[in-house]
Parts: sequence; structure tokens; C-alpha cells
Amino acid sequence: MAGYVVKRALNNNVVIVKPDGGEGEEIWVGRGVGFGVRPGLPLAQDDPRVEQRYALVHEEHRSRFRQLFTVVAPEVMGVAEEIIARAERSFGHPLHEHIHVALPDHIGFALERLRGGLEIDNPFVDELRALYPKHWEVAAEGAALIADRFGVPIPESEVGFLTLHLHAASQAGGLSASVRVADGVKTAVDRLEACLGRKLERGSIDYQRLVTHLRFAIQRGLKRMATENPLADAIRERLPESYRMAVEVAQAVEQRLQMEFPKDEVAYLALHIERICAARQDRPG
Repeated sequence: MAGYVVKRALNNNVVIVKPDGGEGEEIWVGRGVGFGVRPGLPLAQDDPRVEQRYALVHEEHRSRFRQLFTVVAPEVMGVAEEIIARAERSFGHPLHEHIHVALPDHIGFALERLRGGLEIDNPFVDELRALYPKHWEVAAEGAALIADRFGVPIPESEVGFLTLHLHAASQAGGLSASVRVADGVKTAVDRLEACLGRKLERGSIDYQRLVTHLRFAIQRGLKRMATENPLADAIRERLPESYRMAVEVAQAVEQRLQMEFPKDEVAYLALHIERICAARQDRPG
């Protein structure tokens, strides 16, 4: 069997490897496969500890996955891969490869928020538990794993967000639905760039978080899933300029897709816009 060498161990159960003397890399998940290993250590392709292997096909995903290591701890990347492996075993089919980027990014951001005492309300908890029970079950197991590894209690709201990520990655959705959502996201980004008077940095983490939020918001809008956001008034008052731009973006999407952009999502969108503006201001001139 061809040999591989370790590029990085994310935790005791997840390693990133590359062919010995070759190009490319794969993610290997299995109990104990990362225990005591170090970069350069050889691993056999038929190593009995390895349960699942992933190779990201699209260059965009490979690039974003590598970029995540600059903002997300390797241990977070590792636990995300363990959750993905659990999900695929439970669902009986592979997930879309974007989950290898979206899930660790979400978990890392969630841990930052929760350690700071900030829990974002998830108004869809009851609906998500009822609509996607298998996804919820895996998400709850994943939340318990995260809590155990990092010593941070994970609330039900975050189980809901994990459920959303897992469900989105397991949905084919149909070409027409995917195109419609992509068109809505592009419309939103174009309008936001017009409001800001500049192009957004496509490779930035904040941009990826914005696009992920827009995708979920538009999907919920198309399915007419909406509820009240108790933080909306406070966000509108404290972040008036970002909220104004969020309203413009939402209106552009509504006109383009002939749908109602969920009102509760406008406030969350304003938070993403505020973060993008703050990152620009913090950047050294």
C-alpha cells in the first residue's frame, strides 16, 4: 500500500496527511490515529485505526480550509471533523464538502461568544428539533463532545445552529433552489458593496460568515420561516448605520427573488455588517 506522512495532528483522533513524496492532502478520522504523532511521521494507507477519509475537491474549499488555521484552533478543527464523521455514519451518506469549512468556523466563533458570556438566541430550536430529528441528534452529540473537550457548556440554541449546518450540508436541494439562493446571496453582496462604496474581501473570514448567514436567511425566507428577534430593537438603536444597510440589502433580495426577507434576520445581518466595518477600521493603514 502507498504510504502517507502526517502534515498535522488536530487531536488524538484526526490527522491531516499527504502522500509520501506526492501532492495533495487528506483528512483522516479514527480513534487514536493522531495520538502521539508528529509532522513527517509515516502512516500506512490501510492503517486499521482510520474510519473515514476526506479529500476536499474544490480549490476554493481547500484554500478556505487552510485559511481557517489562522483563526481557528487545531483542536476546534479536529472536533468539527469528528462531528462530520459521526454525521455521515448516522445519515448513511456523505455531506457536502463545504461543511469542512463552515462547521469549524461556526464552532470556533461560538466558543468565543460563549466564553465571553454571549449566547445568540436561536428562535428555531423547537422547529429544528421537530423537522430534522436525525440532524438534531447528531448535533446534540456534537455539542456534548465540544463541551467535554473545551469545558464550555453548549446551550440548546447552539445545538440548533449545529443542526442547521448539518442539514444544509446533507441537502441536495435541487439545482433550481441552489441557483435561486446563490442569486439572492450575490444580490445581497452587490447591494452591500454599493452601500459601503467598496468591494468586500472575498477571502476573509468575515465575508465567509456573511455569505453563510445570507444563505441560511434566504433559505428560511423562501420557506417562510420567520419569528420575532428580541434583540432587533437594541441592534437597530446601537448600530443604526449597519442596520440601515442591512435593510437596504434585505429589500434588494426581496425585489430580486420576490420573497419576504425574514425581519428577524435583518438585525443579525446588521451584526455581520458591523463586524465587516470594524475589521476595516482596525486594519493598519
